[in-house]
Amino acid sequence: MHTFILLSALASGQPLPAPATFHSPAPLSAKGDVKAGPPLVHTFDLTNATAGTVTITKVEAGCGCLRQGLGSSTLQQGEKTKLALEVNTLAQPDGPNRWQVVVSYKVDTPGVPVQNGEVLLQITATLSREIAVNPPQVAFSTTGEASQKLVVTDTRAKPLTVLKAASSAAHLTVEVGPVANAAGRSQSVMVKLAANAPAGHRDETVVLFTDDADCPELRIPVRVLKRAAVAVIATPEAITLRLAAGQTEVSALVQLRSPDGKAVSVAGAESDLPRVQVKFSTGGGPVATVRITVPEAVAAQAGRCTVRVRLTEPSGAEVTIPVSWSSTKK
Repeated sequence: MHTFILLSALASGQPLPAPATFHSPAPLSAKGDVKAGPPLVHTFDLTNATAGTVTITKVEAGCGCLRQGLGSSTLQQGEKTKLALEVNTLAQPDGPNRWQVVVSYKVDTPGVPVQNGEVLLQITATLSREIAVNPPQVAFSTTGEASQKLVVTDTRAKPLTVLKAASSAAHLTVEVGPVANAAGRSQSVMVKLAANAPAGHRDETVVLFTDDADCPELRIPVRVLKRAAVAVIATPEAITLRLAAGQTEVSALVQLRSPDGKAVSVAGAESDLPRVQVKFSTGGGPVATVRITVPEAVAAQAGRCTVRVRLTEPSGAEVTIPVSWSSTKK
């Protein structure tokens, strides 16, 4: 704003014009009464009304039920983009609901320091439920194969039927069951995680395709935590020791168990730091023990080592135990 215009506005008592910003002309979308089941979709417009280049750095949703699709993330002066949001209403409670995302951005203007800002976008709706999937989302945490049953219910006069299903991953299969003709008609769907699914965490989706034109598909989020199978579990998995004043050594006990309850037998154990002492129980049993001792001469200064335990039962298994220590002695 020119200085003359600014002084004139101040002298006349007129409000100053709002500064040009990156914004949404309609940041709140009120959907009113909505039937839960089909996804709730809305697209927000975003406009760069600044004098510089806007870069969208992050779009953060306040709920895991929101899927998003952003157009261009870099906008020159005067350019626009769109942000599409899709709410999975199956996982939301009946009654008033509010969903929001925060769009973070930066503005690069020649001769001006970089400016950062945020735009808050919100969708509101009052949900009522006629179609339901129970549970509305699936979570697997396992070392092997696993399965979970979904039940689709529809209380409308003309209920839908699930015709087929698909998943976003090859190791996740879906089997659609027959329709039950009991009151509040229901249909079961079995979701199965294969034993050979790769280890790690991932978010997948199961899609149920129906014969209802108003609700052609139901999307169910699936969270998978596939843990690598281990022959022996160490408790604790890592050791942290502290040598206090008056102590000549510090030690800890580690218990070794097999997840399937089979016998555990230690063949040998040693530290990669020779002065750290390692003793272990002999013979086989449901629990084997390893005692790790750090003498005063070593524990007087902070350090770390690794203890490796070799097992005869389960045959060929090995457990690695990280050990660290510090001292409070003066």
